[in-house]
Amino acid sequence: RLFHMNPITLKRFIFGSSINRTLLRALITALLLFAFFRFVLLPVRVRGESMSPTFRDGALHAAFLLKYARAEPSRGDVVVIETTGKRVLYLKRILGLPGETIGFKNGKRVIDGRELDEPYLDVKGNWELAPFRIPEHHYFVAGDNRSLPMDVHVLGTVDRAKIAGGILF
Repeated sequence: RLFHMNPITLKRFIFGSSINRTLLRALITALLLFAFFRFVLLPVRVRGESMSPTFRDGALHAAFLLKYARAEPSRGDVVVIETTGKRVLYLKRILGLPGETIGFKNGKRVIDGRELDEPYLDVKGNWELAPFRIPEHHYFVAGDNRSLPMDVHVLGTVDRAKIAGGILF
């Protein structure tokens, strides 16, 4: 008779000694979870191949929205970028920092006249971009899939205010 309970025992098992207190706890828990998954840890689904092979199309990841609350993004960080609020986010890698000169020659990234290694790339590609200076409070971002032509990528400089957070996993 493990699962046979009279209605009063079942009610107490589900709601505790006070239905009102239990409902209040459930409401507070729901509000806390909503706030946590809206303002701290946001689930994001990868759409497209621009970050391949690092992040696969359709994969689910978590964006930590407080990652840059007290620190600035670094070169190589994978960040989420707001476009129209938190409903549409781009997932990109930071390739250049504010004040640096960036360009691409024969598929290689050139920062301030020096080629920098990108160990996360499978294919170097053949991107070409004349060197230019990244404005203050802006970062240069692009995807990891350099086998795709440069013109099909969403890339370029992004204002620091648009960087919503970083990828947690």
